[in-house]
Amino acid sequence: MGRFFGRGEDTPDEPADQLDLSLRAVESILAAIGVDPAAARMEVARGYGWNFQRGSALIEVYLTPEEQGYLQVLSPIMHLPASNLLALYRRLLELNLQLTNAALGLHEDVVYLYHERLLAGLDAAEADAIIRRLARYADELDDALSGEFGGRMYGRG
Repeated sequence: MGRFFGRGEDTPDEPADQLDLSLRAVESILAAIGVDPAAARMEVARGYGWNFQRGSALIEVYLTPEEQGYLQVLSPIMHLPASNLLALYRRLLELNLQLTNAALGLHEDVVYLYHERLLAGLDAAEADAIIRRLARYADELDDALSGEFGGRMYGRG
């Protein structure tokens, strides 16, 4: 069976080949959801990165070559509010049980929605579903959580 986006033929032997296949596939997925891959491209230290808006949410997609390689899709949802943190943390934990292939977490003062997957065995249909699902969740959750807890949405500055 082929690696990332493979269909069983010509399994890449080198990580660079796998990363190259992943690059072409992710850019094809972005184009299919109405995002210009060239305009969305970000400079990253290693691998590739893109960012785009989906409604009010900022979505970031990364291909990293470390170890076996990873697809990472994340969205900074909102800045932590000044009060009511315990209730927010409880709500984030409750939501984690309801999300499919995504998790909520914190980095510094920002709530993130996140998914990470090894490139090995990942095909184009699964990568497409991951990117679309996380973008949909992020666009829904940033409004809902900031409305409920008063934190400033990240995608709106």
